[in-house]
Amino acid sequence: MRPVSTVEDAEPGEPPTQRWSWLTDFLAGALLCALTLYLAFQNGGFFPGATGLAAAEMALAVAAMAAIGRARPEQVHWWLWLSLVAISALAVWTFLSSAWSDSTARVLPEYVRTLLYALTLALFCFLPPSARRIRWMIYGFALAIVIICAFALVARLLPQLILDTALPRDDYRLAYPLTYWNALGLLAGLGVIVCGHLSCSTRDPVPVRIAGAASVPLLTLTLYYTLSRGAAWAALAGVFAYVLIGRPRGVISGALATLPTTLVVLIVANPPNALNDATQFSPGAIAAGHHIAAVVIGCMVLSAVLRACLLRIDRLTAELTLQERLHRSLVAGCLAVVFMVVVVGLAVGDAPDVVRTKYSELTGRDSNPGGGSSRLFSASTNGRKEHWQVAMDAFRRNKLHGSGAGTYALLWAKGRAGSVHVVDAHSLYIETLGELGLVGFVLLVVVIALILGAFAYRARGPDRAMFAALLAAGLAWAAASGVDWDWEMPATTVWLFAFGGAALARTSRARQRPWPWAWSAAVRIVAVVACLAVAVIPARVSIAAGRFGNALDNLKSGDCQSAKREARSALSAVGQRAAPYTLIAFCEMREGRYRSAVAAARAARARDPHNWETNYSLAVARAAAGLNPRAAARRAAILNPNDPHAASASVALGGHDRQAWIAAGRTAVLLPPTAGDP
Repeated sequence: MRPVSTVEDAEPGEPPTQRWSWLTDFLAGALLCALTLYLAFQNGGFFPGATGLAAAEMALAVAAMAAIGRARPEQVHWWLWLSLVAISALAVWTFLSSAWSDSTARVLPEYVRTLLYALTLALFCFLPPSARRIRWMIYGFALAIVIICAFALVARLLPQLILDTALPRDDYRLAYPLTYWNALGLLAGLGVIVCGHLSCSTRDPVPVRIAGAASVPLLTLTLYYTLSRGAAWAALAGVFAYVLIGRPRGVISGALATLPTTLVVLIVANPPNALNDATQFSPGAIAAGHHIAAVVIGCMVLSAVLRACLLRIDRLTAELTLQERLHRSLVAGCLAVVFMVVVVGLAVGDAPDVVRTKYSELTGRDSNPGGGSSRLFSASTNGRKEHWQVAMDAFRRNKLHGSGAGTYALLWAKGRAGSVHVVDAHSLYIETLGELGLVGFVLLVVVIALILGAFAYRARGPDRAMFAALLAAGLAWAAASGVDWDWEMPATTVWLFAFGGAALARTSRARQRPWPWAWSAAVRIVAVVACLAVAVIPARVSIAAGRFGNALDNLKSGDCQSAKREARSALSAVGQRAAPYTLIAFCEMREGRYRSAVAAARAARARDPHNWETNYSLAVARAAAGLNPRAAARRAAILNPNDPHAASASVALGGHDRQAWIAAGRTAVLLPPTAGDP
């Protein structure tokens, strides 16, 4: 069967009334751009408030699609049904894991996040397939990444232009606005692949090609300042895969316009110590930032000028009538020459010693990879092997269903060897095995494989380069997610399901058999009702997160009465969370109402029984109230044996003297909740 990638190419005789206008294509790109920007500037979407709001809105959008008849079940191919079933089953399995984790509070954020991905896939897969629409989605995604990286660089190079509260939390590695350097690095790496594709394109509008070329130096510098090894190497591999698979005809123009300027930017920015090691508002840091900013702007302008001057090469390339096999052989030959040059260079140098050194770094005892550009070439896992071991131990204990979604932080607190606080296992696949077992792992792999397979299948025919860019970006994301927690940062992940839905959508309607009107209407009604019902939980989670955030703000300002009122309001939206009860217990202890603090701490532990902090808070509250705290204190020490608070409480509250309990409980260090607590 001849591969097709557009409705226009596949169905030349389709009635014009069934084709969507350019406005719909623009709105699809604008939606992806807005969604990425919103999540990025909300801490990457890590916290459930932003994710819940996005998921609720996506559910309403899918319901609207079904209601107006755009989501037509007879247009769905079997592989799309399989992907929808797989991601939906993963969300359901995540929600059901509260049955064996004993903590609905920890499951809800994980469920809402997976639900967001499932709804994004569903929304974009029901749009009629169109290469033009996917191009607009690429434009929107690229624009969002450029805006995010521009803000990130301004925060580092020109910090005086941004309010102090918006600056990165870490002076050493660039993290703003996602607040996590590896996630920002991955997003910048994806931008390098996508904007590199636009620069190498001969089919996109001229302004898009020029803008794509101008963006590459900015995106590369952002990636460099994150010092993210996984993101950098994944992006490099993605660029190589794009050139190999896509074989873009404008690769010469794109390379000549971007590679020299990108090298200049990296040379000027290296080493990063002058900027990273200095205080952000010091005269030296500001002067270095101004110099690098001027170089970046100059290189961006130069890339745009070079790309505009090389448009003639694009026209000459488009006029060539090379056969496909010859074109493929030329691209493969060029890549083989580059590969041989690298191999010869390594052979002439100290390649064997370098390989032995990197192998010992990878397999030996974990160490800090250090700072500066040398960090990018370190093979140390930086503690990840220990993280992975804890997750794999949980998988070996429960191979079928794991320990439950969101429970890795508890596993780490109990099984860690040091004092480092970790929430995720720094590997999507290993953490899924530990938390959701084989069932969750298989469902995850199926949906990712189907999306990447759809990109690979579409990477044939006239739109080969476009889908090759998506495939290369998807492979880079899949590789980086294997060594980090990008799944938990929707800003770096939601795009995959948006493009996946667009690529999985049916392209040929020649053999389509329309369903009877009654059947189709019934399915649409069920879909609308289901989407409206599905939107309830993420909406309530978002409302609860917002109210709890207000409670934390009141607590920081010392207003315990308002903090407790907001915490109770959050519980009225989602009563399964433990953190609002912990906040209430904290305030009651501060105000001397110890019996009320015990009741609140007991409610918090009931909702998160395997959390050492809820047990610790209950032990301290019971001791301050003159009640026996020994069981709760021992439980806290067992759940986190390396924490000094849990260890000291176990010793101080381990006796039988009631007055000693009271004295120790009322002088113990209280642990206020945080925004990330379940």
